[in-house]
Amino acid sequence: MTNNMKLTITFGLLILAAIGLLLACNNRPIDKSDKETFEEILNDPRVNSKEVGEREGIKYFQYMENGKTGFRDLDGKIVIKAIYESAEMFSEGYSSVQVGEKWGLIEENGKYIIEPKFEYLGSVHNGLASYRANDKYGFVDIKGKEVIKPQFEWVDEFSEGLCVVRNDKGKHGYIDTTGKIIVDFQFQYAKKFENGRAKFQLNNLWGAVDKTGKIIVEPKHKYTSDY
Repeated sequence: MTNNMKLTITFGLLILAAIGLLLACNNRPIDKSDKETFEEILNDPRVNSKEVGEREGIKYFQYMENGKTGFRDLDGKIVIKAIYESAEMFSEGYSSVQVGEKWGLIEENGKYIIEPKFEYLGSVHNGLASYRANDKYGFVDIKGKEVIKPQFEWVDEFSEGLCVVRNDKGKHGYIDTTGKIIVDFQFQYAKKFENGRAKFQLNNLWGAVDKTGKIIVEPKHKYTSDY
């Protein structure tokens, strides 16, 4: 399992745990909006755990104030004020943030390296961030320079140098960091690479491929947990 996957799973589990704890508190007003409830969850100290942050390499956690998002360190000190409509967790030292209707990229000191100008900007992985233009997705580098033009219906994040993308026929394949198709569009669904292999779904069954696209586990499993 990659470090990014561990961070995602850990943070997700923390969020779920906090949701359960909050729902168990009968004194929480029942008329709170979803946004207010999410803000309460994100700010809950049981989510922003110093122990988990140190173990998983998380430097900053998001926090919310008046519906805006910012960042605080593992001791709870605010390091970037809550001025964003939305903000991704820091990845490779950068966070994609939304200001108004536009997205940009900041460093850990809050300084913009890409001013908010994109319709959407994903988190940085392998030095690239996905972006959306005219309902298609491509990738830019950390300076905002287009590396892969918007041409896909959907994209994941790069992992081990490859990224799952979906074409306009609903099929999934893999590209490298130059945009070259490495594994052709053929799968119903596909997951990120971990330890040199990725799981895919074909005819409602799951298998796995290596980085050349060679099938190393035949698609015969009903669930990904079966292998």
